[in-house]
Amino acid sequence: MPLERLDVRVKLATFVAIMTVLFVITHPLGNLALLVVLLAALAASRTPLGGLWSMLQPLLLVFVLILAVTTVSTTRFTNAGNALVLMTFWGLPATLGGLLMGLSFVVRIVVMVVATYAFAISTPVDDLLIVLSGLHAPAWLSILVTTALSFIPTMARRRDLIVEAQRARGTRVLDTGPLGQVTSNVAIMVPLVTNAILLADNLAVALTNRGYGAARTMTAMRDLSFRPSDAVVLAAVILLVSAAVWLRYGLGYGVV
Repeated sequence: MPLERLDVRVKLATFVAIMTVLFVITHPLGNLALLVVLLAALAASRTPLGGLWSMLQPLLLVFVLILAVTTVSTTRFTNAGNALVLMTFWGLPATLGGLLMGLSFVVRIVVMVVATYAFAISTPVDDLLIVLSGLHAPAWLSILVTTALSFIPTMARRRDLIVEAQRARGTRVLDTGPLGQVTSNVAIMVPLVTNAILLADNLAVALTNRGYGAARTMTAMRDLSFRPSDAVVLAAVILLVSAAVWLRYGLGYGVV
């Protein structure tokens, strides 16, 4: 079943469950198994995953730094065997447990990115508004949150257009080197911030013309419906969290 057809409440519960399992299980193999299950579920639901690499690519250097730091800085382990020293860098011991902890952090970040990406591309803003309204959130807060989320892809497209326009004008955009990147990004950030201000101003005018603020409550165009398929997914999510908690606290598995 396509992910877009799932009830937004089930998707929110699934997202929270994934985050819970990530922090219950600290071993990288457990988190890697969760990542495989998540990717398999997204593939089965025919969710497009083409945009994932563009989100993960800027994090590659961060992953390397995480592995390097945790390998030589982690000293406390639940399992004594993880204190095994693999090698020494400038007098700092690189332990097996530190390597496993670093891998766990990296896999956790990847899972978070994949889960957030899947939720964002499959959840209409109107559904989030309905959920926030059902939680009796203030109307201004609901509009603020959903507008901010919807502006993320809009600003990303604006940035790409600005980059192409600056390149057409001969500007060296995204130059190499730390100083070069800072100076070249000025040509991007100034028009991007200007565009953001203009978009916010146009949004304010549009909301005023449509009578925003005339009533204290929001009205929804449709009601959320809970299907049998939603119940099946919710039951599978509850089973996943229960199994993770049982393995971690009942059997003592899934820890470094």
